[in-house]
Order: sequence, then C-alpha cells, then structure tokens
Amino acid sequence: MVKVYLDHVTKIFPPRTVAVDDVTLEIPEGELVGLLGPSGCGKTTTLRIIAGLEKPTKGRVYFDDEDVTGKEPRERNVAMVFQFPILYPTVSVYENIALPLRAEKMPEDEVRREVNRIAELMGIKEYLGMKPGRLDIGVRQKVALAKALIRDPSIFILDEPLTVIDPKMRVELRTKLKQIQLDLGKSMIYVTHDQAEALTLAERIAVMKDGKILQYDVPERLYDRPSNSFVGWFIGNPGMNLIECSASVEGGCLVMTNENGFRYSIEGVGEIKVPGKVVFGIRPEYVKVEEGGDAMRATCIHVEHAGNRQILHLQFYGESLKAKVPLGVRVSPGDTVPVKFVAEKIRIFDPSTGNLIL
Repeated sequence: MVKVYLDHVTKIFPPRTVAVDDVTLEIPEGELVGLLGPSGCGKTTTLRIIAGLEKPTKGRVYFDDEDVTGKEPRERNVAMVFQFPILYPTVSVYENIALPLRAEKMPEDEVRREVNRIAELMGIKEYLGMKPGRLDIGVRQKVALAKALIRDPSIFILDEPLTVIDPKMRVELRTKLKQIQLDLGKSMIYVTHDQAEALTLAERIAVMKDGKILQYDVPERLYDRPSNSFVGWFIGNPGMNLIECSASVEGGCLVMTNENGFRYSIEGVGEIKVPGKVVFGIRPEYVKVEEGGDAMRATCIHVEHAGNRQILHLQFYGESLKAKVPLGVRVSPGDTVPVKFVAEKIRIFDPSTGNLIL
C-alpha cells in the first residue's frame, strides 16, 4: 500500500490547453478515492499523471515519501483498468490472467493456484478455458480486473471501468470492487463521470471542473454542504436548485430578492459581508409542497415519476425549481402549489466564484 500525494500539479498540452490546473491532492493508503466530474474536467489526465503515463508540466508526484515524477509506469507498481477491457484475444482467459505472474518468473504451480484463486474471487472460473472474443463485455471487464488484481500492485487505477457495461452487471461489479478493496485494503483511484458510482464506492471524492479540484471530501459533506455551487448542482439526482438573487444584510438578516417578486430572508447571520448578488441553493428534497405562514406559490409544469418519489418541475418567480416529494402529494401540470424551504438546508454561494458563503 502507498499514500499518493500530488503537489501543485499542472498539465498543459500544446499550445495552451490547461488540462490540470495546480492540483494538490493526498490519497491515503488503503482508501478508495474517486475523481468525479464531467467530460473534459481533467480527471483522466490526473489519473494518467499518477500512473506515469503523462508527465506533469509543473509539480511533483509522490508515492509515500518517494518522488516518482520521473519514473515510468512499470517502476511505480500500479495496476490499471480502463473503460474498454485490454486483453489478448488469441489466448485463453487463463493465459491472460497468468501473464503478469509469468512475466515475474513465478513457478507454474503457483501461477495455477493464483489464477484459480483470483478467478474464484471474480466469479469467472467457468470462462478460464475460453478466449476473450467469445465473452460479453461485462465478463471481459471482470477478466481485465482479475488480471490487474493478480499482480498485487501498490495501487489500483481504474478509469471509468463500468461505463460500457449493462446496468445489471454494473451494479454487480460495483459491489464486487468495493468488497475487493475492503478485503485487500489496497489504495484505489476510481475515475468516473457517474456520481452514483462515486458516491457508492468512494470513501472520499475529488470533484473536478476545468482542471481544478473544487472540493475533496467524504460523500456526506459533498452532498449536504457543497463548498461550490457546481458541486451542489453536479451531485444529486436531480442536483441542487440554484437561483441568482440580489442580496443585502438588514438587521442581522440576509434578505434575497429577484425582479420577479421572489423574497426570502435568513435570520441570525450577523454582520456577514455578501456581494450584491448571491446564488440561493436548495436541494429538491428540501423543497416542501405544503401550506404555511411563509409558503410561496409556484406553478407545476411537469411531473416526473422517480420510483417511490416524484419530481415536480415548477415555475417559481421566473425561475425553474424542482421539488422531490412523496407520491402521496397530488399535483398535476398547471396546478398552483404552495412552496416552503427547509431553512437549515439552504446554502448561499458567491456567483462570481461559486464558493460557499453561508
């Protein structure tokens, strides 16, 4: 096991494309850490820098206390699994998995024992005699994972390994990966654009945008207290509602308004300084459709069914607002409904930086 540390790493591709922008990140030994973000955010380039497949333009990469910035992938003892399984099509599954052990000159009886052990772990013993081309992509990805696992690397690097797999197999492999990581206690870095994968698998997640890490935290804090409005919007299904408002502090209250008549106050903020504009954030499950003294009005545009919940798409003071409510709340398109917010779940952001204010 190793601890991975990126020290102010930047990667610029010619002529001036900044793929990774001054990233500092520590990945503790024995943890599964997710790199999460949309396509083009820099997560795969960051992964390739850790693996040694790319050299940073600036900054250093450390495994424990060793500077490995100039070392090749084979010198870092990393095992990599990519979006599409990389296997030799002309030899059997058994031979594909055995290849790393044979490269280390391991005795054949030990090779056989290890291949059978890892095949049992991955549930692929029945395919050992078959060639990869005869298998569906989900099984081939299991073989690729087995080939990586058998090497006993210092760290596993997984680049969107479940993206092209069907949903049923994806859930199965997600569970298997987490079980393996816990059993082996190995460090794993998992790149994905799928928040469900990251939230399910990772102990910590680095959310990336435009080459930068916006927040690196445990899943619970990413969801409940995003430090940036993009994190609030990107994580969640659906993501956080964000409404830009004019803002002022009056008698210890933060008063937010918009030109369409929206007005909302948060008491007890003291003398905090806020810019003239703020972004009001609230997650859809904390938008309540119920009457009360402070209820506002919204018009239902669309009702989206989501299992045991429904998502109401509302028109709200010139803004779009989503409410995630129980099935028992009876609302139809065109209805005017009362709307209240769970006050302690409101988050306030700076619109120029996206950073959390309150």
